Amino acid sequence: MDDVTAGTGLSTLRADREVTPLEWFDELRESHGMGWDETTGTWYVTRYDDVYDLLRDPRLGAQVETYCPPGLTEEQQKTYWRVTEFIDRWPVFSDPPRHSGMRRLLLPLFTAAAVARAAAAAADTVAVAGPAAAPDGLFADVVRPALAAGLCSLLDEPPEALAQLGDCATRILAFGSIETYDPAAGLRAEKALDELTELVRQRCAAPAGVLATALSRSLSDGTLDLLDATAVYAQLVSGALEPTAAAVAHLLEVVTGPEGTGLDIKADVDGTIDEALRLVTPFHLAMRRALTDVHIHGHRVRAESRVVLVLVAANRDPRQFAEPDAFRLDRAGARHVAFGRGRHACLGAALTRQVMREMVLELAASGVLEKLPPLRAVWNTDFGGRFVQDVVVAQDA
Repeated sequence: MDDVTAGTGLSTLRADREVTPLEWFDELRESHGMGWDETTGTWYVTRYDDVYDLLRDPRLGAQVETYCPPGLTEEQQKTYWRVTEFIDRWPVFSDPPRHSGMRRLLLPLFTAAAVARAAAAAADTVAVAGPAAAPDGLFADVVRPALAAGLCSLLDEPPEALAQLGDCATRILAFGSIETYDPAAGLRAEKALDELTELVRQRCAAPAGVLATALSRSLSDGTLDLLDATAVYAQLVSGALEPTAAAVAHLLEVVTGPEGTGLDIKADVDGTIDEALRLVTPFHLAMRRALTDVHIHGHRVRAESRVVLVLVAANRDPRQFAEPDAFRLDRAGARHVAFGRGRHACLGAALTRQVMREMVLELAASGVLEKLPPLRAVWNTDFGGRFVQDVVVAQDA
């Protein structure tokens, strides 16, 4: 098969009816495996085997060519390009040698000792606040503060300062992908970018902690500029808080629902956490650019083409995960790709697992989980990700 003429695009799949992003991806995975979307000029790859291999394929780079959505005014285009060019500076969207240098800079932040301290801080918060929390306040009043406490420990930030950073990062993260870009969200992201840049400038001017000290040194020697340092903060704050919160939210749904009957979390806490991460896959997409012509799933992808590896579809591929929508602890073989793989694998994967592990074990040991009624997560799902707004008592509880 040849290039774009051989693809079945997402625009074709969603032309006949309203479907969710997950439904688009599932349809594409089961019908063709991958497809070309004319509107965004992008190949989407959805099957596990393809995604798993391509995450480590040296023929694909992470620095992608950016497209502007059609129909924007001149001012809207300026906002779109400014925020997009900032997001392109995030380590996850960079290639060597720049990516290698940024990764080396961040590695000291994720030592075993630092991860252990962050997990302990999160667990301590759960231990203090968990037993007294009402079921409909457990997530907002215990889980989120516990995750924030862990990140405060990691970044050496006081809670109120982290709240500022997190608010800015959340508004930037809500910028959305080209497929779902909203100009109003773009303006909010641009304002957040200005605010976050100033916050990072202040931290680098009077550094405290491993991250700010390393970034301040890089600014002084010209290795990075202020926007690079801001990009590092944005990725760390958004990447540490929201994916972990989403996985914990789904775990609370499972534990208090029918799937939780007979589930002994303490017997396989690591398997429980990984299954929650597989099912949620908070960041749906891994963006790539073909560095040379590549043949994928029978299609020729030309050099410089934009290729999106759909992690959430791969993690629900029935060829690898029997009953892919079910929460099961007896899975063997394939591992989920929620954290990516290869040189762009998430640096915070061990941190996320350890923080979740200590929090969940604390909730289980205190007896809080046993007393909970059925809970339901309130999700905010778009093309690029799935994040949680709150966890509430199910209406039929």
